[in-house]
Amino acid sequence: MSGAEVFRAADRFVDAQLWWVASELCRRHPRLGLIESVYEEVGTVVEAVGTIDGSFVRVGFSRAAGIAIKDREFGVAPPALLEQVNPHAILRRIEDAHGMGKPVETPATTGVTIGYRAIAWVLGAMVNSRHSWTLRGERGSDPHVLQDVSWMGEAADWASLDELKGWWQLAEDDGALYEITVAHAWLLLRDLEPVAVLDRYGVLRTANRSTNLLEEYRSVDANLARAAVLALGDALRV
Repeated sequence: MSGAEVFRAADRFVDAQLWWVASELCRRHPRLGLIESVYEEVGTVVEAVGTIDGSFVRVGFSRAAGIAIKDREFGVAPPALLEQVNPHAILRRIEDAHGMGKPVETPATTGVTIGYRAIAWVLGAMVNSRHSWTLRGERGSDPHVLQDVSWMGEAADWASLDELKGWWQLAEDDGALYEITVAHAWLLLRDLEPVAVLDRYGVLRTANRSTNLLEEYRSVDANLARAAVLALGDALRV
């Protein structure tokens, strides 16, 4: 590489590492949840949002811009994500830069965080796949989930989503559906075709079945890789 050339990591490597950091940040701080936003300057951004000890948190993860914290002089460029000998170092830098501190003990995995961790595992496992693996999350600009989930493409008509829509309706009836800022679902795509929907209740849904991912994870001695493979089945092709 000449001095005039600038290293640019392939999107699949950056996406996998961004999702790993985002998922681990939420795992360590379960008051945070992930949403997807689109900004004119950088395109699609996954954001960890929430309140910790009365302090609002908004951490952005973008393949174009890397990692940034709202209202803080902090940034990690995409190439720097791949330079870390210990990826946990970036987590600690985020915690220090924001002042949220680090947990004394890592909280137990929840229905929300198991989905994030499974997404990160799939993206990491598939970096050398011949297929393109990407995510599409519910966005604030999307219609109410009970009115229109056409952003899910073909997955919107999966029978396995009927139960999820029922849960959404119950939450809506209780006035709690949009009580917290967190995407209600993430769509896993292979070559832009729907493979699975991961919801905030810890369930992974494919066209043919639903798997309580959190229960599966616990049943296999907290082995995330095994739980993800069992839940995705034949859909997990390289």
